[in-house]
Amino acid sequence: MKGLCSPLVLLLVAVLGRLGGGSWTDGHSLTRRGADNPGLENFVRHRYPTVVAFGDYLYVDGGELLQQINGTGTNTTQSGQSYSSYALNSTLSLRLDEAWTNETAEFRSINKTAPLLDQQIYWTDTPINTFYTWGGMAIGSATPPANELWLFNADGTGGGVWSQIPQGDFRDFSRLHRPVGSSFTQTARVGYALGGQVTSKTDRSIQKEDPGYAVPGLVSYDFQTSQWTNISTAGYQGYGTNLNGQAEYIPFGPNGLLLFFGGAETPVDATAGSIVQLSWNTLTLYDPMTGKWYSQLTSGMRPPQVERACSVGVEGPNNTYEIFIYGGTSDQWGLISSDVYVLSLPGFVFFKADSRGTPRADHACVVVGKGKRQMLSYGGVDGGSGLRSSTTTPDPWRQGIGIFDMTEMKWMDSYDPNATNYDVPADVNDWYERGGMNNVTWTSDEVKQLFVNGSSLTYGGTSNSSSTANSDSSDSSHSGRRIGGIVGGTVGGVIVISVACAVAFLLLRRRRRRQSAISEEISEYRPEPWPKDTPRLRSTTPGTMMTLEPTPIEPVEISGTARGELPGEDVDWTYELPVPTPRTRPELPDREYTF
Repeated sequence: MKGLCSPLVLLLVAVLGRLGGGSWTDGHSLTRRGADNPGLENFVRHRYPTVVAFGDYLYVDGGELLQQINGTGTNTTQSGQSYSSYALNSTLSLRLDEAWTNETAEFRSINKTAPLLDQQIYWTDTPINTFYTWGGMAIGSATPPANELWLFNADGTGGGVWSQIPQGDFRDFSRLHRPVGSSFTQTARVGYALGGQVTSKTDRSIQKEDPGYAVPGLVSYDFQTSQWTNISTAGYQGYGTNLNGQAEYIPFGPNGLLLFFGGAETPVDATAGSIVQLSWNTLTLYDPMTGKWYSQLTSGMRPPQVERACSVGVEGPNNTYEIFIYGGTSDQWGLISSDVYVLSLPGFVFFKADSRGTPRADHACVVVGKGKRQMLSYGGVDGGSGLRSSTTTPDPWRQGIGIFDMTEMKWMDSYDPNATNYDVPADVNDWYERGGMNNVTWTSDEVKQLFVNGSSLTYGGTSNSSSTANSDSSDSSHSGRRIGGIVGGTVGGVIVISVACAVAFLLLRRRRRRQSAISEEISEYRPEPWPKDTPRLRSTTPGTMMTLEPTPIEPVEISGTARGELPGEDVDWTYELPVPTPRTRPELPDREYTF
């Protein structure tokens, strides 16, 4: 009996180890799925997470967890210690309709059927409470899965369901390699991902290990049509590539723009020595409707050159848009950044927050709260410059959560769902009030027109005034003389324009009288529409088609012509009109198409 039992026990152990997703030496294989929510005392770090806010809930997905093994140890800062990591098997949710601190926040685990990957791209379709995930790399020794697009459908109560999205244009999708480290953002209905890299950990067809190959191109995915496109990045930087940068959609210009910043560039065949982090002196913009690339100079207190930071964007009350950038790893400084920088548009000027966070990279940020005033940072590691070391310290923030008040520019450990609306930080507001927009160096008039349309706009916060408080009396009198000249010129211009309008009106009325007299003599004749004029089918909603019916045309007789029979008494012979010989129209020869 003992001989029969031993194989069964070994088989059971092997099955349980497989279900746990790792070896027994990991120390957490049997409880891995249950430990996806390690709790307050056991949490160490969460690297490469994705965070998405829908309504009353925050969702955390992907990446790998580091935690105390078997509940031993404390969550205090201990340098020089290595922790084993494992893939997050569940999707987590956190309530946003109630106040909490990073000690009292309680996560809920949601079953996940999608592949377990690091550093994924995600795009949100907010009106229907869903987000898409694509890209990413396999964790540990796992083999990268097939290239697929997955969808998480939130149920509005902190739960949700995962499903794979079939690809209608599979031919175009199959040409894409799964990237990692892409800079991604989106419009309301289209997601974009710039660059990234492919390695043996991201794509089965790639044999080269990290850093692999840099991926040129800007990939887009339309949420409504499910169409994929790969746009040329010949107008982006030196190689058309970007690794571990950031991207934000900004509401400027007639179509909105995509702004890319941070990260690094390299030739396609990347090596450790070929990767160079990008400067903040010039930023790159892309118009998704026209397909044009632009660049614009920046000013102010620029961040160090960093990769793997996080960023969020928020619209100010007076025509500004601020982008908050936190953390990242810097080869320039040889460290992990703990600072928050603000890029204010349309001024293209940087500011640095006095309140410092904690050093971290490979984390995620999102705007939370009804007033869009708070930035939530979650996860991240501090494993040294370039994050090439597995050594890290336990997160100083409980459960990896930090809250940044974007108006006050300071860090907190508590979340307030009813915080007041976002307002431009005081330093940013002062810059606009001092006439900072007059000192912007535009790279071209075309770029300037995208951000400043020539009308008189007020920039800054709600306390911004149209006049400068520090102007002296001589400036005021000079301003008064200028205003008097402007008023006089304006009145004279109005008089000239009024006279011109009156003359144009008289000429136009005379012309209309002539046209009316002619139309009384000859009525308009319109023939029946030709087949080529038949309206084309037009889609109104997905899956429906409608035909626009032609407007009925009433027959009109030519004015002044009497209608009667032809005279018959003088006709000696009656002839039938000849029947026209039908003309055959040759058919085009059939063609065979190959794909």
